[in-house]
Amino acid sequence: MNNLKKSTIADIALFFVALGWGLNFVVEKKSLTMITPLMYLGLRFILSALLMAVIFHKQLKNITKEDIKGGLIIGLFVLLGFVTQTVGLVYTTPSKSGFITGSNVVMVPFLAYFITKEFPQLNQIVGAIITFVGLGFVSIDENLVIGWGDILTLLCALCFALQITFTEYYVKKSNPINIAFIQIALTGIITMGIAIIQEPAISLSYDLEIWGSILFGAVFCTAGAFAVQNVAQKYTNSTHAAVILCTESIFAGIFSYLFWGEPLALKTVVGFVLVLAGVLITEIVPARATECIKESAETTTL
Repeated sequence: MNNLKKSTIADIALFFVALGWGLNFVVEKKSLTMITPLMYLGLRFILSALLMAVIFHKQLKNITKEDIKGGLIIGLFVLLGFVTQTVGLVYTTPSKSGFITGSNVVMVPFLAYFITKEFPQLNQIVGAIITFVGLGFVSIDENLVIGWGDILTLLCALCFALQITFTEYYVKKSNPINIAFIQIALTGIITMGIAIIQEPAISLSYDLEIWGSILFGAVFCTAGAFAVQNVAQKYTNSTHAAVILCTESIFAGIFSYLFWGEPLALKTVVGFVLVLAGVLITEIVPARATECIKESAETTTL
């Protein structure tokens, strides 16, 4: 299979990851009215780690020091990202959480600079400014106050931007499945440990709706999603992956409106549009420019 086909398959796989994550904002929001954030994360990630251990046990037998190193570093950002996102979701809406989380795409080129030493291009700087103006519209209320949930979610976006950046670096020289298992297991062990300390009288007698949301998050949005993301990023760069994954914010807005009944004020819609415009300017504009240059060169050659 040539590189173009692998890249296309990787893009399609990442798109479905974004779709699942977008839906999970609504599923998770409802669950958090009946279960604490850390207990939800602990159960979700422990189950994901067990599922991966069963499916990929042969690969895990050959785990290397480089796999462990990469998994722990990326896992730290996954842990911080999901804790801030999940706690933040208690205090904000699914669509706002999705769009703020999706802003990580404009952070990736700036963070990648410390690894690649390639300074962000002008369009990326302009896109970042527009995106953060949009985030202001989404997050700042009439009294010029930013909600606690939105602040936590912005920190979550930073953590996920670092996760995407370091994933590209480590999966190209390590086993992506082993790295995914380590980062998932690390997050599950730590969140469950804190949950047990905070909730000594733990009861797992949740109703089927809660367990359904936990299993959906564990199977499709954690084990499946991180395995797919890590493998896919072997065939695409971190910035390109971030662009596709940020479409989770669009799906979060759609699903929040359809299933959560979230009303969308004009100010919020303007903010969403600005965030989306910033993302498109960051990535689509240079891609189109490169395509035009290639077409021009081919025409000149003919």
